[in-house]
Amino acid sequence: MPEGALSDVRVLDFTHALNGPFCTLLLGYLGAEVIKIEPPEGDGFRRSWMPPDSAVDGYEFLMVNSNKKSVSIDLKAERGQEIARQLIAKSDVLVENFYRGTMAKFGLDYDKARAINPGLIYACTRGYGEDGPYAPYGSNASVNNGMAGWTHTAWGYTGQPGKKVLGIGDEAAGINMALAIVAALHARERTGEGQKIEVAMQEAVLGFMTSSLHEHFTGNRVGGDPREVGDGYFTLRVPDITDENYRKLAALVGLEPSDERFATREARRKNARLLDDLVYEWAKDKTRDELWVNLRDLGYFGAPILSIDEVMADPHVQARGTFVEYDHPQAGKVRLMQPWIRMSGTPASIRSLSPALGEHTEEVLHGVLGLPLDEVEDLRAKAIVR
Repeated sequence: MPEGALSDVRVLDFTHALNGPFCTLLLGYLGAEVIKIEPPEGDGFRRSWMPPDSAVDGYEFLMVNSNKKSVSIDLKAERGQEIARQLIAKSDVLVENFYRGTMAKFGLDYDKARAINPGLIYACTRGYGEDGPYAPYGSNASVNNGMAGWTHTAWGYTGQPGKKVLGIGDEAAGINMALAIVAALHARERTGEGQKIEVAMQEAVLGFMTSSLHEHFTGNRVGGDPREVGDGYFTLRVPDITDENYRKLAALVGLEPSDERFATREARRKNARLLDDLVYEWAKDKTRDELWVNLRDLGYFGAPILSIDEVMADPHVQARGTFVEYDHPQAGKVRLMQPWIRMSGTPASIRSLSPALGEHTEEVLHGVLGLPLDEVEDLRAKAIVR
């Protein structure tokens, strides 16, 4: 397989949980060498949302840490900080999502890192950014969705305040940061200089709320509710269709093809609400699949609302090979989503599965930094590395 687009880029990954690791996951998909720096006890996200006695990492950790090498270093130890500085000198990108000021405590903040490596791209993501009254405070996905207005907007749509809602509180910031890193690498080709990138999770989610902001600023609602049909829900809408497709629709719905209220595009536009009502009435006792198969070639009438189980069984998802089963050395058989970024010349890929804690410590310290193996063993004996 050809190398990925970022195969000549080394990323030093100080991230944890989901926000930062989602960024470095994308960089790894694109071919970057990602060295994940973990404390001796490991990324606390490894066993999150798993039973207390679980012997394997959780699915979220398995998914977002593909293509990464785990190096376990005690950054509270002076020698551990020195090892981190040596790695910074040999890396292109550093990514971290600690509380503001944490990296400074280790002597690894942007100014110190830049002094070591002026070409370094230093990317950080925080709940509320680097400045402003909330900058010192932490965040997670649910907090971030709440502070960005996402949760409240979802409650307004469902009429069920107090319920958990889905959101992209972590992933939004990760995507934005990955894009900024690629842009900064491109800029470095021109200038030779690195730079600092900062992404606030709150603002990243707001950036994904274009339709909600439209509603807020104009007072006009965007989109409609899914329609209940015979066996579930369908995002049914009646598009602006051709006369030929109207005749096909009329045959399905039981309308006269020559009905002058709908026979021309201008007439259909004038009587759009009436046509909508007639189609909705016809559809209410049909199955989702029946609607999908009969309407999809006539224009964009919407699609079925699928459960996760139904998505996994969907013939399109299966034909595209969206999920592939892997044999993970610790977790056994796991189904992982393939990279959804598809590139013809430098394909994105999963080249290795999520690592065990410290699995690559010796490989990186000896192979990248050139430390003698007996020195690595001494560091291990002193619990500076694992």
